[in-house]
Amino acid sequence: MLKVVAPPFLYFAHGYLATWMAVAALFRPYNAHYIPFTSIQLPLTPGIFPKRRSKLSQAVAATVTDTLLTTKDIKAKVEELLTPENLYRTCDLFVDAVLKEFRDTAKLHRLAQDIAELSPAVLEHFVSSSIDSLEQGTDTKIATVTEKVFDQVVLSARINIEQANEMASRILEAFATPPKVRTAFITLLSPQNINSLDESINAHASGAYKILAKIIGVKRVCYEWRNFMEKEPEEAEKVIGDMIKRFGIKDQIAVQIANFDMRTMPLSTVNKFKANMVSFVETFLVEHKTDILESVRKVEGEAMSAVRQSIVRFNPESIPKAWLDRAKQDLAQFAHSYLKRELGELLERAIPALGMYTVIAQKIDQLSANQLEDLIKRICKQELRALEWFGGIIGLMLGFIQIFLNAVVP
Repeated sequence: MLKVVAPPFLYFAHGYLATWMAVAALFRPYNAHYIPFTSIQLPLTPGIFPKRRSKLSQAVAATVTDTLLTTKDIKAKVEELLTPENLYRTCDLFVDAVLKEFRDTAKLHRLAQDIAELSPAVLEHFVSSSIDSLEQGTDTKIATVTEKVFDQVVLSARINIEQANEMASRILEAFATPPKVRTAFITLLSPQNINSLDESINAHASGAYKILAKIIGVKRVCYEWRNFMEKEPEEAEKVIGDMIKRFGIKDQIAVQIANFDMRTMPLSTVNKFKANMVSFVETFLVEHKTDILESVRKVEGEAMSAVRQSIVRFNPESIPKAWLDRAKQDLAQFAHSYLKRELGELLERAIPALGMYTVIAQKIDQLSANQLEDLIKRICKQELRALEWFGGIIGLMLGFIQIFLNAVVP
């Protein structure tokens, strides 16, 4: 009986042990071993996986990136998740998180300081680039802003009577003082102009007016008036000053200024005035670029202070909820339309930039032999155990075959 049982049992033990050693040889020993007192490395040291760890890491990385997790798969999954609802939730959480940070006084002051320090450079760059674009003829923002200012401010501006009186006073002081009026009269009443006036009366005046002009002697009166202004300037200026007061020239000018409405002018005139204003602003900006940039640099302290105070005083609670919800919705719609249009190109550039193959390969290559064994056994522990038992069963079967052959063959 012992002879019958012994061969199958020994074959089973041999098969199981051989398979167990083969599985163990996959992982152990962890390090290379050498024949004592020599530099000859023993075969199968280290184990197969520790020895081939570098190639294993590259193979796993290639399998994951080329087969299991391809760019196409990632893009399909991202497109599946890229819905307006998901984007709105993301924008909602993002905006709320940003606004929450404004409640932290320390962070708010640091943010205000950082943005304030950046604001002068941003302002200078904006002004410089805008003027450069204007000079190159590629910018229309200045013209658009100027036209809007003209339409909404200049065109509808009205001057009250107090301002009109002040302007009329300045006009009289600058252009209609008695000395200037006397000089203008002298220039106007030149011999050539007087002769031209006399000839015009004779040629175009009707009979009665022509006779009256002859009786009065318009030509002689003009010469007398000119002589009076040239020879007696002080008296002439007194007369002119008295006439300005008596005629109420200042009040008449003030009334005309107060009643002036640019919108009553012909449309062609208004459009021409607008075009001249745009041209003046653009020319002024280009010709005085250096002075403008210097002025911007001089006010950088005020700009920093204004930006800093605006951020520090900002209160998220003051934002109307309806406006905040609309802003989140607009942000989500913008992100959705942009990502739908640009997602493919973004992923094609982003995924290679992530270096997933390198990350996976390096991660596996950095595992120790013990960690690598634990990882593989966690994944296929049952399969390896089944393989060991399978070796034993094969040995058991060979034992029974041996008994059968011994019984059949003498």
